[in-house]
Amino acid sequence: MAGTGWLVDYLVGRTVTIWTAAVLVALLIGWRLAWPTSFGRFVGLPAAQGWRGFAYRLWWPHVAARHGLVAHSMDTGQDGRMDREVAKLGKVKITAGGIERLRIKLPVGLKPADVERVTDGLATAFRVRECRVLPDRPGRVWVELHRRDVLAPVVRPLPITESVKLSEVPVGRHEDGTDWRFRLLGTHVLVAGATGAGKGSVIWSLLRGLADRIADGSVQVWAIDPKGGMELGPGKPLFTRFEDQTPEAMCELLEELVTVKDARAKALAAQGVRKHTASPDSPHILIVVDELATLTAFAERKVTHRMDQALGLLLTQGRACGITVLAAVQDPGKDVVGWRDLFPTRLAMRLDNPIQVDMVLGDGARDQGARADHISEFTPGVAFMRVEGTRAIRRVRASYLTDDDITDLARTYPAPSWTSRLQLVDDGSDAA
Repeated sequence: MAGTGWLVDYLVGRTVTIWTAAVLVALLIGWRLAWPTSFGRFVGLPAAQGWRGFAYRLWWPHVAARHGLVAHSMDTGQDGRMDREVAKLGKVKITAGGIERLRIKLPVGLKPADVERVTDGLATAFRVRECRVLPDRPGRVWVELHRRDVLAPVVRPLPITESVKLSEVPVGRHEDGTDWRFRLLGTHVLVAGATGAGKGSVIWSLLRGLADRIADGSVQVWAIDPKGGMELGPGKPLFTRFEDQTPEAMCELLEELVTVKDARAKALAAQGVRKHTASPDSPHILIVVDELATLTAFAERKVTHRMDQALGLLLTQGRACGITVLAAVQDPGKDVVGWRDLFPTRLAMRLDNPIQVDMVLGDGARDQGARADHISEFTPGVAFMRVEGTRAIRRVRASYLTDDDITDLARTYPAPSWTSRLQLVDDGSDAA
């Protein structure tokens, strides 16, 4: 190589050689920045990996071995040492939001929990802010690396969509930069978080996403505010039913909704229909309970028993009848949320201690990277979310509505007047 360089210098001159090399380097850098996918293919790397994917392939075997992601065989080789197999790096994906995902193939003898156990170490080794483990097909997991916090800036309210689907209600932003669309249909929602964590942001963002459906009467919102209307009172025009007085009155509202549920179930059974379809004549009902502990722990025993019974019936039988329960709570302890497992969709906002994370999201959630106890007090509205039917946990942030935004929303999209026909229309009788 030294002889070749001397020969080039001799034939064309050192200055020309230096300038030619500089131009080639500049062209390669420009190609890498402007067209990373084609550049990756040119240098023999899978699409969307580029130089960072190449670097991960160099670092991963060393990092994996240092963190014990190695399966040892009971058989020994000729040198007397046990054979070992390091977890292998497969695909590398980089999302538009800058999240780096490494697909890891686990050798026989390792399990996903082994990777979850060393997320802190992997984050330190790769110099990233956070590391999480996502499930993939059997024998493989995704290691997700986050270098920057896309959710740090406040999320402004998303545009209101006409006739929005109840399975895709826009409420905020995912950490990959895409819109967070909430599946309200066929679920119940538990939102847990300490004071100031932003539980109200989730509620108001959801109501904003449903605004057009609330105004046309195909969605009704029944609201219970044990704080005397301080939390939900500004949006009162949005609510078909609203109760902020005594626990007895709140209990009666829940029992009234159970009556609606029973009538609706009979009507659906008579029609041979297994699932409810929302319409102005038979609306989807969202019951919002702002502070669940007030109803389940601090009311009189007799009233608490009635509330437990009513909520239990709504949680176990309401989904097929077009009824969704959304409950917000500060303390996710068993004495407060005795049936939290009946909430298929659960959000853990900023919590006070690590134990509460698994209480809300399920065993092992924190080991997967759902560090809800580490959420900053300066990012209200940020939450880790687990949805029914998956082990995947996503970090999201609800949009923030000011008092003026809420007032304007309630004035522009008020709910139709509540009538007895809308209350019990599903019993098949003619209220007219």
